[in-house]
Formats: sequence, C-alpha cells, structure tokens
Amino acid sequence: MQINKLTPSFAAEIVGADVAALTDADFAAIMEAFLAYQVIVIRGQSLAPAEQKDFSRRFGELDFHISSKNKHKDHPELLILSNKKINGEWVGATAAGDEWHTDTQYTPVPSKCTMLHALEVPEEGGETAFINTYAAFEDLDEATRDRIADLRSINSWNRLKNPRVKVPEQHGDGKSTYDIGHPDVVHPIVRTHPETGRKALYVSPRHTLFVDGMDEDKSEELLQELFAAQQRPDHIYVHKWRLGDIVIWDNRCTLHKGMGGIKPPGIRHLHRTLMQGSVPV
Repeated sequence: MQINKLTPSFAAEIVGADVAALTDADFAAIMEAFLAYQVIVIRGQSLAPAEQKDFSRRFGELDFHISSKNKHKDHPELLILSNKKINGEWVGATAAGDEWHTDTQYTPVPSKCTMLHALEVPEEGGETAFINTYAAFEDLDEATRDRIADLRSINSWNRLKNPRVKVPEQHGDGKSTYDIGHPDVVHPIVRTHPETGRKALYVSPRHTLFVDGMDEDKSEELLQELFAAQQRPDHIYVHKWRLGDIVIWDNRCTLHKGMGGIKPPGIRHLHRTLMQGSVPV
C-alpha cells in the first residue's frame, strides 16, 4: 500500500489497498493519512453496498441524510448520486453538491466524514473539487482571525432561504425537498478540529446564511470575504474520477463542490455514506 500526495498542502491517493480485507495496521495508516491530508482517494475498489457500509463504519457510526429522496432502496444509509435515468426516472440526485459546502452543516451535529464510491464515471466532466479550510483560516491576516474568533453563523438546509443558490431542476419549486420545517442551526465560524486541534474556517456559500447578530449587509460583506479566502486556487484540489475510486473527506476541515459538466452520454453514478461527527466548537 502506497500513499502519494496529490497537492503540496492536502489530498492524497492510496494505491495497492483492498478495503474489503484491510489489516488493522493498514487501516491505521489510512486513518493517519485521512487526518493528515483531509481528502484521501483509494484507487481500484469494487464494493457492494453492504461492503461500503462495513468499511464506512471503521470511520464512525453511519449517519442518515435528512432527505428521504435518492436513497438506495435496500440500504437507506446509502445516498445515490447519479445522472442516470431508468424508464424515464432519475435513479439518484442529479445536482447534489453543486455549490461549495460541507456535508450536514445544517444539523446540530454535522457529519465527521463522507465517502463516495465511483461505480460509473464519464469520460469528460463530473469532477469534484475540494477546499482546504485549515489553510484558508491560517492564511487570513491576524486582524481578521481576531475579528472572527468568537463569531457564530446561522446555517440552513433550505435553499429557498439562501439567495446565493438555486433549486436544482430535478426538485421543481423546491418546497417539498427544502421547505420541510428543518430548523436552522448556529455554529462557530472558526472550528477547532476535535482530533488534530487545528482551526478551520467553518462557513460555506451553500449552507451559511448570515453571521449571528450582525447587520445583514455587513454579514454578507464579511462572509464574501471569507468565501473568497477559502476559494483561493492554492487551497483547491479537483478530483477527476476513475472507475472504482473511493474518496473520503473530512467535513470538519474541508468544503467540496460537484463541478458538473458531464458530456453526454457520460454517466456518473456514485454511492455515498456519511459518518457521525461531533458538535462543532
């Protein structure tokens, strides 16, 4: 098993592993890489849904997505991300993650990490991009870090509350998917990772609505400044999917975004699992 860095600052690929038959020592090395590099890509895997769930549980107890849509019929812990149609019906979420976000930031206890397994990949398009939010925080000037140190943000699942994003065509007017009474939550803007102790910039254009207790215009001005800091090119890794890839990322210190642009008739079909996390502090 080899671990190779994919960028100078974060993300790594792991080759030569068989995740269905890992020794404890090999899994310890994978976990060490996960904490060190935030995004890990394990090449050349072929997992059935039950096997993906088993591997996911080595990172933590499984989480369930808030929406009842696009779940695997026999394994509801698995969310299907796909642009495939069968008998005229979409088999999975077509535009999941089309804005920069971190998974389940809209819940009181957001997920620790996410795993995607590539079962079909297109020749062109469909990449997933990742942001290193440790680096985004660390590159802020000292005055900005001091300014945001104790600020908190309001975060929401509901796209209809967020003028920065739109409702995917698949969901019509969005009311049945997003306006479901799920309460907004408050989280620190600067999050301390519970395992590494490092600080990360914990806001996202998709889920963060505004800074708690701040004037609306000033809030958006500050958030745009922070989003721009996150989206610096040297903080970003863009993953080009290969068949059999398993990608696992740490939601506590990364953002991610589906880049779209799949060239027809290409299909991107992925299975996703979430692992339980802790209350952000």
